Amino acid sequence: MESVRIRTAKPKLPPASIAALVGKARLKFTTFARRMVPPPVALIEMLSGFWISQAISVAAKFAIADHMSEDAAISSRTLAEKVGADPDALYRVMRALSTVGVFAEDSLGNFRLTPLGATLRTDHPQSMRHFSIFQGQINWANWGDLAHCVATGGNAIEHLHGMKSFEYLSGDRERGDIFDKGMINVSEMELDPILAAYDFSPFKTVADIGGGYGAVLGSILMLNPGMKGILYDLPQTAEGARRYLDASGLGSRVTVEGGSFFDGVPGGADAYVMKHIIHDWSDEESILIMKNIRARIPPTGKLLLLEHVIPEPGVAHFSKFLDLEMLVATTGRERTEEEYRALMAKAGFRLDRIVPTVGLASVIEASPA
Repeated sequence: MESVRIRTAKPKLPPASIAALVGKARLKFTTFARRMVPPPVALIEMLSGFWISQAISVAAKFAIADHMSEDAAISSRTLAEKVGADPDALYRVMRALSTVGVFAEDSLGNFRLTPLGATLRTDHPQSMRHFSIFQGQINWANWGDLAHCVATGGNAIEHLHGMKSFEYLSGDRERGDIFDKGMINVSEMELDPILAAYDFSPFKTVADIGGGYGAVLGSILMLNPGMKGILYDLPQTAEGARRYLDASGLGSRVTVEGGSFFDGVPGGADAYVMKHIIHDWSDEESILIMKNIRARIPPTGKLLLLEHVIPEPGVAHFSKFLDLEMLVATTGRERTEEEYRALMAKAGFRLDRIVPTVGLASVIEASPA
């Protein structure tokens, strides 16, 4: 299995630096549709957005950035030889991506990496390479079925493939690996802001429910040397998590268990963390998952959901598009603060507070009611 990075001692960027970077990203997201250009021009740019995402995904699949640097230019012909691509076709993809800042093209037609393009490198500390492959190779067809989802309220994966979302994603080893690695990329991007905003140190044992290969739990444990961990996920994912946590030196501090959180969860933790789990499921399914945690959590324990929280109407926020991803791919949805409060109450929890981060996700903290 390809190695995956765990945060080692502290977030790589201080909170002020993270805030500045995220602030710029939010500004771009907020103002994208509001630039002073004729409405048809703005609309055609939006309608063509999938051209950009597919070109990025192809660049990631061919690992183009792994053979480039920010310091020296390289020709697309040389790159094509390295990655096994057609030189002319690759040049055209890279030229197009240079117009949106992924690569920088010089007067000779050679290319350098930009800071944006560098995140497509496999070894980048906040790599988005695997998530880019997931978007273009697996998620592509789902969004093409959005009209069906809007017409019926059902999700695209069940419509296209005749099976539940996670059955489809885990039913093929290569597909499951692409998904797992893509989600690790997303976790690594969001972890620094979460670790900077929330203090996990009061807890003795943290259970990560649906924890994948352990990127979130591993990072929490690295920051808290006296802490123990429990990782719980489907058996085939737990198998990979054991290897990953052993390779990172955390194996002796973590108990890895395989199973379904619809059937129950392990006991023995004073904090139960779920990152982007509840948003995958309907209200009824989410309540069942949290009720299973409620049955095992001590009276003084904490439930910590690491999720996006939809802000008030009229406020531009990534969560409102992520909600459409949940529509096409799952039975779930993104939720507002009040929707989380009501959901938790039905599962036997009291929402204590929402801790915002300078990233897009928040920490939703709850106690047994």
